[in-house]
Amino acid sequence: MSPDFRRLAVFRCVVAEGGVNAAARVLHKSPSAVTYDVQQLEKQLGSPLFRRQGSRLLLTPRGRVLAASIERAYLDLGQAWDNVREDIAAEPLRIACVSGFGRYRLVPRLLAALPPQRPVEVLFRTASQVLALLETGRVALGVSYRPLVTASIASLSIGEEELVLVGPKSRRATPARDEIAALPFVTYEEFDYVFFRWFESQNLALPSRWHRSDHFDELEEALESVAHGRGWSIVPMDAALGSAYKTRVRVHRLQVKCLNEVHLLGRERELKGEDAALLRSVAQ
Repeated sequence: MSPDFRRLAVFRCVVAEGGVNAAARVLHKSPSAVTYDVQQLEKQLGSPLFRRQGSRLLLTPRGRVLAASIERAYLDLGQAWDNVREDIAAEPLRIACVSGFGRYRLVPRLLAALPPQRPVEVLFRTASQVLALLETGRVALGVSYRPLVTASIASLSIGEEELVLVGPKSRRATPARDEIAALPFVTYEEFDYVFFRWFESQNLALPSRWHRSDHFDELEEALESVAHGRGWSIVPMDAALGSAYKTRVRVHRLQVKCLNEVHLLGRERELKGEDAALLRSVAQ
């Protein structure tokens, strides 16, 4: 079922204004009408979006996810509006990337190689979201840690990234092989593919159930949790060596290096273009 965008706008206003009454004044609606719109959204989702704590109205976990997603969408719309209004002459290089490789290797090198007059727009998303953005035409090219191919989207390998086990800086000794599966792991969105590749490369059996300490949407928060001694994780080496973490987490290598291919995604026409050639050159 498609979302009700009018009621999503009401929900966004309630979040921004901090309550139903304040939102009602901004929207020029009655508080009961605002409440009804929110209730209809909750009914459609099958889950509450707010909870009460005394006189305060607080977002539920699902409400926080929805609110954050709406704000990202509004930022994208705002950027699109500005681009149209300003009539930008140079078409931006629009890319969607998975966070680890994109943020810590691809984008720094791309900015160094791209002419100053060529604008760039980069969206950091999960692998599945990268594919969705390509299929809708929101971006021209995508970068993912796994090949994703559909009837309209092709994939080609552009490099490799190393996946590593990271732990708190205070933990100097590398865990024994038979201890690793039982470690308290900090996970992140789409962690399962990365963890599976690393366990497979080390010839280690996957645990029947992950012992999770924390879970986050973003890789950066997962590394922050590890840096604070809250658990272990498996991440791209580029991320572990990022300036914010390289002195705060410890990389543990077993005997076998785990290398994972990185893939450039796009329509056949885009993959043969100059932008794709530039991305291939800086990704190595």
